[in-house]
Amino acid sequence: MSSSTFTQTRSQALNLEKQTETLLSKYSEFQTQQSNIIDKTNDESSLESQISAILTKRESLLSKLNRISESMDNLSTSKLQQLTRHKEILSDHRSSFLKIQSNINDERNRNNLLFSIRSDIDAHHRRDANEGDQTNEINANDYILDERSRVDNANSFADRLLQQAFQTRDELMQQRQYLDNAQSRMLSIIQNIPGINALISKINTRRKRDTLILAGVISICIVLLFFV
Repeated sequence: MSSSTFTQTRSQALNLEKQTETLLSKYSEFQTQQSNIIDKTNDESSLESQISAILTKRESLLSKLNRISESMDNLSTSKLQQLTRHKEILSDHRSSFLKIQSNINDERNRNNLLFSIRSDIDAHHRRDANEGDQTNEINANDYILDERSRVDNANSFADRLLQQAFQTRDELMQQRQYLDNAQSRMLSIIQNIPGINALISKINTRRKRDTLILAGVISICIVLLFFV
């Protein structure tokens, strides 16, 4: 394939780029028209189809340009740069198209949500106007029932707290009884084993002696700190 084929194909790519820019400019206008449009219009759908088709066609042309450049013996740097630039422009146009489409869809979803909320509010107002005094009486009864339910729930919660407190008290009393039994059992064992009282007495005496020795050493150290 010759250089002329590359030039012709690139010329087609340039024309499609200009067409894409024009279509994207028209498509972006739908972003400012969504305040009063809830559903997608035929013009919008047609424009989206045209842009998608032209982007696909440009991608095919770039693939063809790439094959032409690979088949050429002496590919100039300028042609390689041109091919790279076409790929960058295609990527930018595709990103712009997706961004505009996302913005339009987000705005349409927001308008649909606002319309739904507004419809619910209007329906609620009409329902209140039709029901009149009967609605007010029903609302008062509902309020009384709700307050009664809250009081019952509060009383139930207080009963559960009291029940847990009683259970905790019973457990503490049981633990105290276990400790008293263990102490009684230990005293009984000490009294029944000969010599155990003498051994405990010696241990207490040694502990007191060690305490006195330690206290004396600490006192001497404190005195030395004052005089040194």
